[in-house]
Amino acid sequence: MRATKYGDTSLIVKIFTRQQGNQSFIIKNAYRKNNRFAASYFSPLAEMDISYDDHSKSSLKYLKDIAPRRAVNAMYYDPAKSSILLFYNEILYKLLMDSGQDEVLFAFLQEEIERVHDAKGSLAELPLRFLLRLSRVMGYEPEDNFTDSTPYFSLQECRFQPFYMEDAGFLSQQQSVYLHQLLNHDEPVPATRGVRNALLKGLVAYFQMHNEQIRKIDSLDILATVLH
Repeated sequence: MRATKYGDTSLIVKIFTRQQGNQSFIIKNAYRKNNRFAASYFSPLAEMDISYDDHSKSSLKYLKDIAPRRAVNAMYYDPAKSSILLFYNEILYKLLMDSGQDEVLFAFLQEEIERVHDAKGSLAELPLRFLLRLSRVMGYEPEDNFTDSTPYFSLQECRFQPFYMEDAGFLSQQQSVYLHQLLNHDEPVPATRGVRNALLKGLVAYFQMHNEQIRKIDSLDILATVLH
């Protein structure tokens, strides 16, 4: 979801729907008190049931009704969870800017939002595992051919290599080992904050390398600062 201010009081909102993929809506007077389509409903990755006129030929549609599936801003009082959702939302918006109907992807997003909602304890691994699961959905999951003789992961080749080239899209040996461990273990994998953040940046670079529409991810530095 992406909400962009339009004029002084309105919003243009892009929502990923189950039946028709990305749809854009204009929300008039979104900041006016007592508006039933208040701006606060349209937080990053907010889940809602909506109805709208899908016969309009305009690219901008009007909502008829909206029912949030969770209390508004239920997760946004938690800085770590809100930062994770902001990061997910930015990645997905840029990755799926013109996406049509996709039931598999829609179900995947529902599961990932639920994971954030239900998460307890440390949240530091959540974004890493999210990106790995998303890479599987998108069709370029890293190949786990890690061995003592192939210890370096190539972002371009999507697999581990026997050599390391600093300026050619390779993860360091520490990051590569950590990636291998995440691919092989469902339980939390111990790692320093520095290695975790470096791998997170590496995986974002991995997506950028395989999707030309993903460029700078502004929320990445915020996420790296918030997660411990």
